[in-house]
Amino acid sequence: MAEMPQLLNGYHDNHHRCQLFINPNHENPPQTFRLRTVKTPWSIDNRFLEHLEAYGLLHFANIAARRGSFTADPSLLTSLVDRWRPETHTFHFRCGELAPTLKDVSMITALPIRGVPVVHPRVSPNWPADVSARLRLEMPISDRSGPPRGVSHSWLRINFEILSTHADPETTKRHLFAYLLWLFGVMFPNSHGEVVLPGLIYFTAKIVDEPLPQNPPYSFGSALLSHTYRGLCDATQKTTFTSKAPLLCVSYEFLQLWSWEYLPVGRPQIVEPATPYNYGEGVVTMSTRWMLGRKKWSTKIAKNCYPIYHDQFELLNDSLITWNPWTEAHIDMVFGSQHMPVECVRDSAFWMTRCNLLYLWFVEPYNPDRVMRQFGLYQDIPPPVPRCIDEETHK
Repeated sequence: MAEMPQLLNGYHDNHHRCQLFINPNHENPPQTFRLRTVKTPWSIDNRFLEHLEAYGLLHFANIAARRGSFTADPSLLTSLVDRWRPETHTFHFRCGELAPTLKDVSMITALPIRGVPVVHPRVSPNWPADVSARLRLEMPISDRSGPPRGVSHSWLRINFEILSTHADPETTKRHLFAYLLWLFGVMFPNSHGEVVLPGLIYFTAKIVDEPLPQNPPYSFGSALLSHTYRGLCDATQKTTFTSKAPLLCVSYEFLQLWSWEYLPVGRPQIVEPATPYNYGEGVVTMSTRWMLGRKKWSTKIAKNCYPIYHDQFELLNDSLITWNPWTEAHIDMVFGSQHMPVECVRDSAFWMTRCNLLYLWFVEPYNPDRVMRQFGLYQDIPPPVPRCIDEETHK
């Protein structure tokens, strides 16, 4: 009989931030993560809707535009990081494993999964000049030494949020280019500050310049999940204490909505459901009920109850977890007599792929066979050995 592989990697385990809770004599208590979020929303101009819908970005854009109806819970997201294992790309609980999957991406964000990976060609060293030329506005000088690390969110919003009703097509294209960069900054936050990474300029230009496609050409859904996995993996190793709390770089909208669907910890109570759920323009998905319904939830407590959430996750049992929130009963609760939008299920053939997930230079293994209960299927115990890649590729 072959020797059973070691589940937990020694390096990841020894440096995992969960050790701060396991060792109660540690001189420093665990810190709650800071979130790299865009504080001021950008309303969607009606002239952008056609492009957003054609590329499968419209529902995520609606989520980003309704920030007032959604408050980030850093305590909840920090508690989830404590449960994340980079070796399996799953959250480990006493009663089993859970993970964000491509099915969750479809149901919550309606982002396309079928398509070309979001992996850019080599970034031109002259990209700041290219952006300035396209927007006809000089990019601000970076405060740090060396070239800028990306395009500033606030600079884009301040200069291009307001689009005149009489704008000509060229002006509209410049504002659309700026808006898409901002939206990608919300979707893919990074540790370099409130900037959009240069690698996303390529895709922004493609969307603005090329004719509208019949089907979304880019796999933004798999890119979002790859980015989420990488942000969680990096966060598990952040145990160094500084004057500032460590930074968590994930799409907190997606990860928090995912947690609310599956887990009772930190989940708000919807006291006034908004039915029928309707964004007006755009795709209605399973996340809409959380965005539009009035929620009973104390933000003051949520921002300061990280240890409480951690203890509640310790006590979770099998019956308290919603292992499959995408059953017909749950879908009927949201949509009633309406049909689920095709955008939520159009890429269902890819939900259980065995491919790695790609985003820019990130390569992340995908292990849906460890969380089969999330697909309404039987889970083998013990679960299959996770598909892994070498550490250099993963980094």
